[in-house]
Amino acid sequence: MGWHDLIPKTTISDETMEALAPVMLAQKRFNEGRYDEAEGYFHQALKNYPPKSAGRVLIYNKMGILYETIGDPRRALDSYDRSVQEGSLTPFTYLRLSNLHLDAGRSSEALASAKQGIRALKKSRTNLPQEIYFWFLLQKMKWKIQRRTSRSRKI
Repeated sequence: MGWHDLIPKTTISDETMEALAPVMLAQKRFNEGRYDEAEGYFHQALKNYPPKSAGRVLIYNKMGILYETIGDPRRALDSYDRSVQEGSLTPFTYLRLSNLHLDAGRSSEALASAKQGIRALKKSRTNLPQEIYFWFLLQKMKWKIQRRTSRSRKI
């Protein structure tokens, strides 16, 4: 069996392509460093997906990355929080939340996000190597938080 056999034999509907167009344009603008335009396309794309959909989770994660890139951690946190509210099962979301909370000095929120990410792994649609990778990253984050917390108590 070749790799051609693994590709789904379906086509993408016009409606799906229409819904994806702003996401693809946003990603293109992001890659070009045109962040304001990318943000606008991401907001436009949110209107194309129903609440609690995988599309909205993806868009909020991408917006979080955008805000981190432009140095706006408050808006990045908000985007990742919205991704969680939409039902994110992506360990990436929880890892980013944990990092941002830790950077802001909120150890308890950082630890809670890391633990939530580990729980999300059980439901996520990752393959085994990805699951192991994120499990180690989230465990390392927990260790880093606990180490920082214990060090601050000694001071």
